[in-house]
Amino acid sequence: MKVFSVLIAMSKSLIRLFALMIFAFLLPPFESHARTVHFVTDQEKEGGFLIEITKAAFARVGHNVDITYLPWARALFMAMNGQAEALLGSYYNDERAQKILYSDELARSDMLFFAVTGSGIVFRRLDDLKPYTVGTIIGASYPPEFDAAPFIRKQPATSHVTNIRKLLAGRVDLFVEKKHVVLNTLRTQFPDEASKIKAMPVPLRENRYYNAFSKAYPDHESIAADFNRGLKMIIDDGSYDEIMRRGLHE
Repeated sequence: MKVFSVLIAMSKSLIRLFALMIFAFLLPPFESHARTVHFVTDQEKEGGFLIEITKAAFARVGHNVDITYLPWARALFMAMNGQAEALLGSYYNDERAQKILYSDELARSDMLFFAVTGSGIVFRRLDDLKPYTVGTIIGASYPPEFDAAPFIRKQPATSHVTNIRKLLAGRVDLFVEKKHVVLNTLRTQFPDEASKIKAMPVPLRENRYYNAFSKAYPDHESIAADFNRGLKMIIDDGSYDEIMRRGLHE
């Protein structure tokens, strides 16, 4: 009788164990690694495509993003010295790479010259600009050598849209702007004139952006890998291109 009672008790235990196993199997997977990634960056990037891409990529792998805006020099110092977990939208630098782990390329934003199609204008170096009037943007950042070149006739405007209109009207020979911004504006605001404007293939400046994770944090490699994985996902499904088509700033 005692043996029979023991067998019944064991059977009940096995049934409960089996039920728990089935219940656990039916539950969705638990993202135990999901957490908030804390970034620092400069205020100028707020609302830009670098932030939108970063948030979208991390969202795909279950992470949230928190961003603190600081002067760039302060943000860089904090990331380099382990006072901040991650730096958003940084250029690559070999010296910095000793203390921060760079992600895959976050985005690129080449600054190009634009001219009227068929104008015959060619840009390879700054000296090529001597005969021309170049449209610029008031307050925009350009390479120091471009700013300092006394032989370049610069004609400032308040926006790249104004420069497009000035180019089409023949009031400037070229203008300089980020490629993705101009192409998006031509597509959305100047569809009938888009074919009248061409981009010069040689950039005035090549901008390559990365996210950088402080090596002072023990899980920096796994977080960087998660970002890279999420970035590939949004590139593959077209979400990345959708963000870039909005014409946002960096």
